[in-house]
Amino acid sequence: MSFHPLDWDKSTLITDSGMFHTKEFGAIYLIEDDKVTMVESGTSFDAERILSAVREFGHAPGDIDNLIVSHIHLDHAGGAGFLLQEMKKAKVFVHERGYKHLVDPTRLLASARAALGASANEFGTMRPIPAERLVAVRDGDRLELGKRELVFYDSPGHAPHELTIFDTYNKGIYTGDAAGLYLSRDEVLMPIAPAPAFSLEDNIRSLDRMLTLQPRALFFSHYGPHTNPKAVVTIQKIQYNEWADFVRRRRGLDSEESMTEELFRDYGIRIKAYEPGFVKKRIRDSVEGLIVYHQRLEDAARKI
Repeated sequence: MSFHPLDWDKSTLITDSGMFHTKEFGAIYLIEDDKVTMVESGTSFDAERILSAVREFGHAPGDIDNLIVSHIHLDHAGGAGFLLQEMKKAKVFVHERGYKHLVDPTRLLASARAALGASANEFGTMRPIPAERLVAVRDGDRLELGKRELVFYDSPGHAPHELTIFDTYNKGIYTGDAAGLYLSRDEVLMPIAPAPAFSLEDNIRSLDRMLTLQPRALFFSHYGPHTNPKAVVTIQKIQYNEWADFVRRRRGLDSEESMTEELFRDYGIRIKAYEPGFVKKRIRDSVEGLIVYHQRLEDAARKI
């Protein structure tokens, strides 16, 4: 496992973290500039593989200046505290809403266990990060690396602490989970709408905002670059709305298992390179998140 460069920008590289023991699902990006920067940290289980990839590429972990996490879910920020044990000078950039949870992840871990249920163990854990090694990021903040700047955008929907990051040099956007999943081996896009805080309306607005930047590519954390951003946004807006409407109509009538199986039949038919059980887990997470989302809307309507 090592980093390899993008076709059109040799100073931006990607490696496969081996997340969930699945090929091409967890992407880690490395930007080589005056300040060497890593985007995403994977789960706590991925940290050693990521450090090995850094070394195999020719860097020492201590060469890394910055580590950016798109949001604080365990598959994006869980590895950060473990990586910092060897990335001695790196600072971690995180959405301002996620900052306190990286200093003290106790509540975050409890919430993750409650939301993920039986799947929680595969997401690993998290180590506290000292406050002096964290940078809280707000919408519009910039990080200068050398020949490029990274511009941070508040991108709620998937989570209220979600960032997307625009690279002024290669015109790519690191999407975190704001644009959903890209199952790149099958070239299939899929929504991801987790409990407890998914918001359809916010997610659609975040998708639309990406296009206003006229990006050349979207860099998915799950997994890899997609070079037709307009197609991504068009397809995902349709699919997010369809999945939300499906769950709205069926919740209370069908089980989560039944809804998962139906969505898998309708949307997973082109997925061949990823195990069916793995894909169904991802769909089940969205079914559960959309049930919580609609319940939250109902509860809010009753209070009016």
